[in-house]
Amino acid sequence: MTTTRPQTALPARWRRGLRALVTATGVSSVGDGAFLAAAPLAAAVVTRNPTAVAVVTAAEYLPWILVAPFAGYFVDRWPRRTTMIVADLLRAVLVAALATLLATGRASIPAIAVCAFLIVAGNVFHSAAAEATIADLADRDEKLLHTVNGRQQSALTGGRQLVGPPLGSLSFSVAGWLPFALDAVSFVFSAGLLTAVPARKASRSSPDGGVWRALRSSTAYLLRHRNLRTLAMLTAVGNFSINMVMGILVLYATDPHGLGITQAGYGLLLVAMAVGGIAGGFTTSWVIGHLGSRATMIGGLAAQGVAWALVAATTQPVVAGAALALGFVGVTLVSVVVMTSRQQQTPPELLGQVISAFRVVGNGPAPLGAIAGGAIAAALGLRVPIFIAAAVTLLAVFLVFRVCVSSND
Repeated sequence: MTTTRPQTALPARWRRGLRALVTATGVSSVGDGAFLAAAPLAAAVVTRNPTAVAVVTAAEYLPWILVAPFAGYFVDRWPRRTTMIVADLLRAVLVAALATLLATGRASIPAIAVCAFLIVAGNVFHSAAAEATIADLADRDEKLLHTVNGRQQSALTGGRQLVGPPLGSLSFSVAGWLPFALDAVSFVFSAGLLTAVPARKASRSSPDGGVWRALRSSTAYLLRHRNLRTLAMLTAVGNFSINMVMGILVLYATDPHGLGITQAGYGLLLVAMAVGGIAGGFTTSWVIGHLGSRATMIGGLAAQGVAWALVAATTQPVVAGAALALGFVGVTLVSVVVMTSRQQQTPPELLGQVISAFRVVGNGPAPLGAIAGGAIAAALGLRVPIFIAAAVTLLAVFLVFRVCVSSND
């Protein structure tokens, strides 16, 4: 999937910059996880109207559809370190303002929803700039990219899924404004760490035809590039399947005819997924070094398919937990292969835009998967969509084989 090139000796400040970037990601991800857990709780305190509460959740997804296509355009034209620092500081101000509103009893659903939208919009800019910065500082060296991308994925998973959510829920139980204040602090701390990242000039210094022309150009590049196009399609299939499972997992886990566990037990399943994702990030470089990118991609997808099948087939919570951990090891392995391929096979001046176009294609089917899973579960039972997710994912493995026949590793 990627093109191997000789490893070069990087300047020490570039390596320090990479470490600072990964650490900053971990710190801000803890705050993100706390925010994502606490925002619905804050909305539920303001109102018990389900539709109003759902608006807050929807606001967290909209930036990936509305903002992502344009973020890459500016990321390729703005200094990337500055983009990340400004995104962190603006999010710190926003979430601190929300904490103030909650502390003074003046919070409202529109305020929470707008803040959620803008926080995630900042993340869209930050994450695109971070991925492009990693490619620059790693000098697009394949082995180093695998290592750094793996660490980055572990930091994201550990913060947003393992540490952040329970911290957000627990701190919210102490004071409704506290998790948001903690999130603000995490952004400020992250911005401080990012000052250690070496400043690099923007890939382009002029608009070069405007945003719409740039969007058409980057999208056309993605669609013309066989490997990247196929990876985007595989990512779309994977996200669709994952969300078929995740959309109804809480119901399946707590159903007497499913796993039959308590809400606390469901929380342990989420911990198992996070641990699997973290483990995958720390072992990715080793796995790819021994198996190669293609075999890792195939193995990661197969692990997901097998995991969903085991979850659907078992009634034993321990087996389901182990399967989910395996599945999210696979998710991380696939994510790192995709990120490295994207970083190596895209021209530097288009990388931010191609990342954004890739995310629209790859992440767009995620909510559709959740909707499809819910509809199928309502009609045919809770196990059926999980089995379908397994089948769809395993079918995607054959697409990888097809690519492997005609491309070099």
